[in-house]
Amino acid sequence: METREYVEYLLKNYNEIVKDVEQMKFELKTFKDVESDEVIESLNFSSPNDEKISTSSISDKTCKIALIYDEVVKRINNETKEEIIKMIKATEFEITRLNYCIDRLQTKIKEVIKGVYINKKSLKYIGNELFISENTVNRYRKKGIEEIIAMYNISRLAI
Repeated sequence: METREYVEYLLKNYNEIVKDVEQMKFELKTFKDVESDEVIESLNFSSPNDEKISTSSISDKTCKIALIYDEVVKRINNETKEEIIKMIKATEFEITRLNYCIDRLQTKIKEVIKGVYINKKSLKYIGNELFISENTVNRYRKKGIEEIIAMYNISRLAI
C-alpha cells in the first residue's frame, strides 16, 4: 500500500481504529485461559458414549498425552495473549504517529483535518466554524494530507 493510500485509510477510519484498539484491550483484559485441568480430567475420566466400556486400566500413554496437551494449552494461551498485545501496540503506535503528524500541522489545517476525519464534520460546517469557504476547507484538507504524507515519507527514510 502506498503512503498516500495508507494515510488516507488511517484518516478515514480513525474512529474505527480507535474502537478496535479498545475492543482488543477489552478482549485481553477479559481473556479466559483454557483450563488445562479440565482438559486433562476430561481425557482421563471420559468414557465413550453408547459403546462398551473397556474393563482394562487406562494406559500410561493417556497421561503422557494429557501432560503434553497441558503444555500445548499453556503455549496456545500465551501465544494468543502475545498476539493480541502485539496488535494493540502496533495499532496504538500508528494512531499515535498519525496524531503526532496532525498536531504538527498549521493551526487551520490541523482544525480542518481533525474536523473532517476525526470529528466527522461536513466541509460546510467546518467552513462556518473557521469563517472560510468550503473551497478553502477542501484545499486545507488536501494540503494537510500532503503534509502528513511527507512526514510519513520522512520517517520511512529514517527507518
